[in-house]
Amino acid sequence: MAQGGQASFDRLFELLRETPETTRTDLVRRSGLSKATVSETIAELMSHGFLSEIGKRQPGRGRSQVVLAFEPGTRLVIGAQFTEHGCHAALCDLRAGPLAFAERPLNGNDPQHFVDSMVECVEELLPQAEAPVLGMGVGVPGLVDPSGRNVVISVPHGWKDVPICDMLEARLGLPVVVANRAKAAALGEYWQGVFPDEADRSQLVYVFVGSGIVSGFVFDGQLHMGHSGSAGELGHITVLPDGPQCGCGNHGCLYMLSSESAIIRSVRGRLRQVAQSPLHDALPGQSLGALSLDMLLDAAVRGDEVVLGAVREAGTYLAIAIANVINLMNPSLVVVGGPVAEFGDPLIEAIMQEVRQRALWDALHGLTIVPSALGDTAGTVGAAAIFLDTLNVADMIAAAPVL
Repeated sequence: MAQGGQASFDRLFELLRETPETTRTDLVRRSGLSKATVSETIAELMSHGFLSEIGKRQPGRGRSQVVLAFEPGTRLVIGAQFTEHGCHAALCDLRAGPLAFAERPLNGNDPQHFVDSMVECVEELLPQAEAPVLGMGVGVPGLVDPSGRNVVISVPHGWKDVPICDMLEARLGLPVVVANRAKAAALGEYWQGVFPDEADRSQLVYVFVGSGIVSGFVFDGQLHMGHSGSAGELGHITVLPDGPQCGCGNHGCLYMLSSESAIIRSVRGRLRQVAQSPLHDALPGQSLGALSLDMLLDAAVRGDEVVLGAVREAGTYLAIAIANVINLMNPSLVVVGGPVAEFGDPLIEAIMQEVRQRALWDALHGLTIVPSALGDTAGTVGAAAIFLDTLNVADMIAAAPVL
């Protein structure tokens, strides 16, 4: 181990993950460590395959510097997430970059059914690993305890106090950590998101809009969980005083106005007030209860104003909450993801219009708001990043192949 100890080792490793190509001089400047510590640490990392020298760089008139390249495929992890209908997993490198995917449907809603499907995904991925697999991170739709091992409650699945890590570890023989899938997705966007060139991801807010509405905060590469792990429950911010009652007992929660179910409910109400709409023809037996998000997405693409009106209204309420987050947290980047984000421009434009009216000018300066380009994979690769954040370099060096 380098003379600066484990802390300096881990610090340099994180800098290398963030900037895959750099020099020893850059690392000294950015880390604040001595040249001797950096040189010794680099030598040890190279001996274990984490770094290679790929050429030289000439900075101005100074001496040429050797360029170091981080080798993320030296160790691997698995990221996974439970969705409403199945599970999705990916074999990822040390930057949470996905190398291979696997997915399985569900045969039931019991936690054991989820574990069975997840084990099948992992068993499909492990033979494809060409480096040691360190462990697994899992994103779930629900509240996770601060230990990152148990699902406290998952309303979509009706779970309560599920020891999901113990269940998976017993089957897989790999260490497992678990996190809320929207918070995991925030970290996935930080590491693997595709953004405009001018976007600054250093202070990132991710907003998941689907069966629930949850946000995740990543500040300088660190996921903010809050005191008890419940930071980011955006869906229960009040945006319409005396609005519809939410299951939490409050009135006017964002969830009741902008979630997937809220948009479907809004479209139903609007359809009852119009004599003719393409959606009427698409519904079997003229039953409004058969409306689904996929049907609304198709109708929106065709320019159905009934659907687009509901989407714009949902976007306006969503923007009120986002504007409050912008004023409070001053992020550099807001990413909107989840199934509802698939409405694309009509939703994002409604959000932008309302945010410009409600957020403070100085908080808006330099801010970028974009839809997620990762889609469903954000939570999967983010779960891999969640697990990576639990490791130190000594763990990675000591890892034996799991092939």
